[in-house]
Amino acid sequence: MLTNTLVTTSLGFGCLYPLFFWVNNKEVVKTGFYRFNLGFCGVIGGLGVVSLWRIDVVTFATKGLVTVWFIALLAVSAYFWNRDRIKWVSVALTSIIGIIALLKVQNQLTSYNWMLQIISILSGLVLCASIFSGVLGHWYLNVENLPINLLIKTTRIFWGLVTLRLAWNLSSIMIGTVTYLDVEISLFRFISMIDGLLLSVGLFFGTIFPFILLYFVHETVKLKSTQSATGILYVVSISVLMGDFAYRYYSIQYGLAL
Repeated sequence: MLTNTLVTTSLGFGCLYPLFFWVNNKEVVKTGFYRFNLGFCGVIGGLGVVSLWRIDVVTFATKGLVTVWFIALLAVSAYFWNRDRIKWVSVALTSIIGIIALLKVQNQLTSYNWMLQIISILSGLVLCASIFSGVLGHWYLNVENLPINLLIKTTRIFWGLVTLRLAWNLSSIMIGTVTYLDVEISLFRFISMIDGLLLSVGLFFGTIFPFILLYFVHETVKLKSTQSATGILYVVSISVLMGDFAYRYYSIQYGLAL
């Protein structure tokens, strides 16, 4: 179970994280920023690929597709490594291959559910947005005269994704059901049980707590206090990561689309 969670989280991060490059103005943020982030994706994605080959339930063809995506990611990273500008379209095409591979992996690790697949992508986007925002905020501490609108835009996108997920989670808990010990019960009741306790932790740290903190981040950024905002974003990133692991556990174990 831990390996499955590690694989889906790592692969999701590796293929979705580069999509956030479009947020930044390439004329302002130079190559060093993208070099760090592409390398970051390569390390995390590589961890997922290596772990995937240890899972017998995933077919060889799917493992091969994931490996092809990873090689493409490394090729794109190498191509843009020493260039002054990065072409987002090239990175996005690589991410599309990764998303297709990720969906195939998740389909073989859990029972197929189109809603579960969509929510897993949303989950990955929230995690990537949290880390990308923190990295961008840290970049403001190292590079002078960056326009504040870049961090504001990133924070708003992050906040929007968290809001969307929070709305979905609350509605699912109110009306959703789960099969527990061969009996279908409401999610609201399941959370009150021992086996569902971790789900409440995921709800709080994965959506509610970040939603509240992002309000303060947004207001702090508007005051151009990037150092304070970045500190809060670090806390949000850790909180989202904790919640994401909890969500993915219940996604794989119980097929919950949260």
